[in-house]
Amino acid sequence: MKNILAGILILTSTALSAQTYELKSDEVKGQIITKKGEVLNGYIKLKGDEKSPWDNQESVEFFTEDAMADGKVKRKERERYHPDDIKAYIAGDRYFESQKFSLMKMTVGIGISAEYFVERIVDGAITLYYFYDSPDPMVVTTTEEQRVAYKEELEAMRTNPNLLLKKDGELTVLQKVDFGDYISECPEVQEKYNSGGYGIEPFNQDAETKLGKLIAKQVNSENVIAVLPQILEEYNACVE
Repeated sequence: MKNILAGILILTSTALSAQTYELKSDEVKGQIITKKGEVLNGYIKLKGDEKSPWDNQESVEFFTEDAMADGKVKRKERERYHPDDIKAYIAGDRYFESQKFSLMKMTVGIGISAEYFVERIVDGAITLYYFYDSPDPMVVTTTEEQRVAYKEELEAMRTNPNLLLKKDGELTVLQKVDFGDYISECPEVQEKYNSGGYGIEPFNQDAETKLGKLIAKQVNSENVIAVLPQILEEYNACVE
């Protein structure tokens, strides 16, 4: 009798383990936040990765714990959401929020707005988002020089996202604000920034060299990307 029971337990254990769904590398525990503010718990399948972060801005897949019960997640059990469908999605410790804007309009004054999922880096009185430029899908390279140039362009897109700031409900790009004045509601942080206390020179919209020029052209801006979250976190704590 004991042997029979042991056999049944082994078979049951094997059956259960066979039904365990193994998450893929691009699937993480997360949530969907609906337009009404309802929170749906489950799993997020990220569309983009380190090589294509811009893909996370277009759509996201979501499935529930129940969908995994039989050891696999069927296509019909995966719900795809676009930025105009939901308010936000959370993938692990990353938060992507739906925002409607035109980068062209914010930078040159002309453009048609569209909705995107932008990654929220800092939340508060001033919110910081990363928005990545997307490569042209129809690029054709015929020479080694063109291939090298395109590879460098893609790497610049991956490592230098557009820095979007939101304050008092208004979304803008970093290079369109006088940042020292932008954070004037907290004199302590403003003074630290203006005096170079964050390790970078104050942003000058009319600068011809150094940081101002780098930000204006949106190239090689690793320094400001690294320090801006710290500035905004200190600012937000100050004005709470």
